[in-house]
Amino acid sequence: MLVQKNSWEHTSIQWDDTARGRCREIGGTGPGRPGAPREGCAALTASITRAAQAGAVPVRDPDPIPTPVVVH
Repeated sequence: MLVQKNSWEHTSIQWDDTARGRCREIGGTGPGRPGAPREGCAALTASITRAAQAGAVPVRDPDPIPTPVVVH
């Protein structure tokens, strides 16, 4: 699996078959068609956040968005 933290709000994840098979949320049988994209994996999200906070996963733009961005 490949992980990139573009900012604290945006994470890019590319799953390979091995990683997909190990994750119960992503590789498991859930609603929808087999092989369809899943919303995400809570355990992985928590692990990536901890790794970014520890500096193991660099955050490309570490400045958080100061307020919600609303486009009218």
